Amino acid sequence: MRLLIAHGREKNHTGKLPAAQNMYELSWDCDLEKKAEEIAKDEDFDLESISPRVANIAHKAHCKEHEVEYHFFFRKLMERWRNEVREYGQTDPKNLYSDDSIEHWANMAYHKNTRIGCSYHRKGQAATFVCVYDKGPQWDEPIYEIGKKCKRNEDCTTYKDSKCDMLCVAPKQVMNFNKKYRNR
Repeated sequence: MRLLIAHGREKNHTGKLPAAQNMYELSWDCDLEKKAEEIAKDEDFDLESISPRVANIAHKAHCKEHEVEYHFFFRKLMERWRNEVREYGQTDPKNLYSDDSIEHWANMAYHKNTRIGCSYHRKGQAATFVCVYDKGPQWDEPIYEIGKKCKRNEDCTTYKDSKCDMLCVAPKQVMNFNKKYRNR
């Protein structure tokens, strides 16, 4: 989806979304996955507490006789979140986040996101699915910068030392091992 946005090929309610510059690739983050699992297990989780991170959440119930294939449902759920922009449309000419009906899509498309972690929790005949992103769009701020996708490393300016590999790629975070592991 993010690559299609960068190229200007992602569908909008009518036509296509404008192309994006500085659109960053998402990489899996195990800490965000753990946070997603924590949120999925706790029905009363305070989502404000994870700011500036944001989460997409969905619940699914099923009958005893019809077991749900959760990985399949998760994929369908991601498609549903993605399709919000196709159903409701991003109509703001400056691409500002100003419509709650595209919230899940806006979280997925937010150009400054570089990390994601997802999980689900089953409870009886129901499950809660959660994806946590490292950053989220702010109300009345651009979901992504309109412009041309990167062609050279110099085109990726949001994070220092970023590279261009079809999408912008933020530098990897260095693991900080404690001393007892460094000297082995």
